[in-house]
Amino acid sequence: MKAMALAHILIIEDSEIEARLLERWLRKHRYETTIALNVKEARDQIGEKEIDVVLMDWSLPDGEGIDLIKELMDSSPSGWLPIIMITSHQESSKVKEAFEAGATDFMRKPADEIELLARIYGALRIKGLQELLLETSIRDPLTNLYNRRYMDDRVTQEFFRCKRHGHPFSICLLDIDHFKHVNDTYGHDMGDSVLRCIATILKNHLRQTDVVARYGGEEYLILLPETNLQNALLVMEKIRNLVASHKQVTEDNREFFITFSGGISGGQIQTNDSVFQYMREADRLLYVAKESGRNKVLVQDKN
Repeated sequence: MKAMALAHILIIEDSEIEARLLERWLRKHRYETTIALNVKEARDQIGEKEIDVVLMDWSLPDGEGIDLIKELMDSSPSGWLPIIMITSHQESSKVKEAFEAGATDFMRKPADEIELLARIYGALRIKGLQELLLETSIRDPLTNLYNRRYMDDRVTQEFFRCKRHGHPFSICLLDIDHFKHVNDTYGHDMGDSVLRCIATILKNHLRQTDVVARYGGEEYLILLPETNLQNALLVMEKIRNLVASHKQVTEDNREFFITFSGGISGGQIQTNDSVFQYMREADRLLYVAKESGRNKVLVQDKN
């Protein structure tokens, strides 16, 4: 669970005076805060930085806070985010509407500092437990990488975030060469060791913002947000060389080397581009790399 002192709170409040008051209360307790005074500013913050809790006013100058709930939820890697509605609405029907829309909690103005801090603490505890449960469902047990189910959602999420902000986006699908031969010659335990070895190399040599998953038996998918095709190729060529030069040693001291082939697609996202097109192109390029000799990474030509 993230330390409470490091939690990031997004304050969506149309009154700058009230927003600054909430900010002052939170910063006294070492929470990091970001303020959005309207729907547009709130949308600009979505996906820019991980948010742990949202404090949201109902009425905003350019819309209603409640209409942002789905977008906020979708922006979270877990698909869930604690949202505390803080509003001057007194009607019980508004409480019902907020919870039905997905809000986690509801407070009426004027907010009380101690009560607010207690509710944030409770929201963070729930979020931490949700994340622990999520981790067990989205990890591949052998490599501890993300699994395919999680990665499909994450790739789609990052694609639309990069598209919205005009940022490049690349993915790489790679597959271990002659992996069946490894299993047949050295045994399945050694095959498992090879899968874990490549997972470790990928994790150690990708950026913190990159995401890697075990996508199939001996297949991996790497997500490189805000990365153009040229830079994605540089990254994957470096990793390909590291894998190819890494000596594998069996329990009875037999030595061998492994390689992989890969396909990279993406780049600057065009209006009609889709995640499906990018995945299909990466898979096609992987197939071509295999058919043309293996131990190579091919990149999409968008010219």
